[in-house]
Amino acid sequence: MFSQVYDSNNRQFSLFLTIKCEGQKKFRVIADDFGKQNSQYANRDVLVNGKKTIFLSFPVSPKKVSVEVFNIADSTDKNFTVSVEAKPLKSYNIWMDNETKDFLTLAINFSQRAGFESASDSGVLWKTDDDKFRIKFYNRITDVKTGKVYNTPARIGHNSGIIEVAKAKFDNYTIPMRLIILLHEFSHKYKNPKIGLEISNEIGADVNALYIYLGLGFSKIDAICVFANVFLKAQTKGNVERMRKIMEYIQRFENGEFAKKNAVPENAF
Repeated sequence: MFSQVYDSNNRQFSLFLTIKCEGQKKFRVIADDFGKQNSQYANRDVLVNGKKTIFLSFPVSPKKVSVEVFNIADSTDKNFTVSVEAKPLKSYNIWMDNETKDFLTLAINFSQRAGFESASDSGVLWKTDDDKFRIKFYNRITDVKTGKVYNTPARIGHNSGIIEVAKAKFDNYTIPMRLIILLHEFSHKYKNPKIGLEISNEIGADVNALYIYLGLGFSKIDAICVFANVFLKAQTKGNVERMRKIMEYIQRFENGEFAKKNAVPENAF
């Protein structure tokens, strides 16, 4: 196993990992908040045939980032090497209003801490200083009348604007996955109506959330994985169409159709 801890100091950066091995092997790559439970910034499988370079994006980071790489088939395998290089973060020149910036302050803080903070059956309240944006952190999201447990990781009250989050789901998500889910819920109420869509419009919420998420430099992989995970629970025709639209939007965003790439400094650390 390869394991190193980096002084990230809450900076924005990317880590480029080059993995070398004999033949073909599948590796797990994990980056997390050192010493904190359920606080992964990346968790992905990488198939390597001789050599492969991947990068991990950190638009936000903790004080220390722990990076681990191991052979999935044999965790005791030491016959591989990993080299790591810090580089500037790739982000985009997106437009955000003050409302979005205020929500992001809450959403990012919550996403980074949710894995080691407590929830409750009645909901633990997180909110902005002005009380405009509120997140209620539940153990599980349930039907108030029947007690039925819902499979959804989060939902927003169309009238109240309160976002309900299920810790049972969020504990298993990376920080970027949590953020795209929160941005999706935020976009239902605070973005859809501004572009003439119904609050309930799912594709509108997907696209508005992705614009912010990708523009900040977060990984498309985490967004794709969490949306696919949610959709697998309900493979409806509508969800299949949503996934197609998501993939199409990500490709067009990366091609620079919606925002230009930002100039970045030379030194990441």
